Amino acid sequence: MPHTFTARRSAVTLASLTASLLLGIGLAPAALAHNALIDSSPKDGAKLDKAPEEVTLTFNADVNDGGNAIVVTGPDGDTYEEGDVRLDGPTAATDLRPLDAAGEYTIAYRIVSADGHPLEEKLTFSVSEEAVADNEAAAEDADTAAPSPDDTAGSDTQDGTSTDEGEPAASSDPMQSLGPVGAVIGESRSSR
Repeated sequence: MPHTFTARRSAVTLASLTASLLLGIGLAPAALAHNALIDSSPKDGAKLDKAPEEVTLTFNADVNDGGNAIVVTGPDGDTYEEGDVRLDGPTAATDLRPLDAAGEYTIAYRIVSADGHPLEEKLTFSVSEEAVADNEAAAEDADTAAPSPDDTAGSDTQDGTSTDEGEPAASSDPMQSLGPVGAVIGESRSSR
């Protein structure tokens, strides 16, 4: 009888081990399907002398739609992401408004993995004083280059002629609007 008990116990132990092994193998693909970050721009820990205009995160598998977010927080506590997260296969990206504070920025992201589970992580990068100064100078240049409503002197009438007093009104001759080509065509017409 002791021999039967040992055989039964061995059979139960073997069945338990087999079930555990099969369960482990069955769950392995689900665990392996979680996305993993393989690249980022800017890189984690980067010290930049030029402020980035966007954040791009690249994963080892496609990112699923829905529930994705990228938040970029500056050293001043403000957030700098602008617009929705753009997805392109394994890549998630967002635009940034101009970074106006030197120091460390945090990229906090939440994406939906290929298996439907969320993945959350944080990265950091630093921006130098020089990069912030370049951003401010570029913003000032853009402001001065944009025409103001007062700069648009005169207006066009319905027939395309200008109402500026300092400029001659456009001719009603359609050949003149074609420039030198119109002049040649006009001369050939008048010689007929």
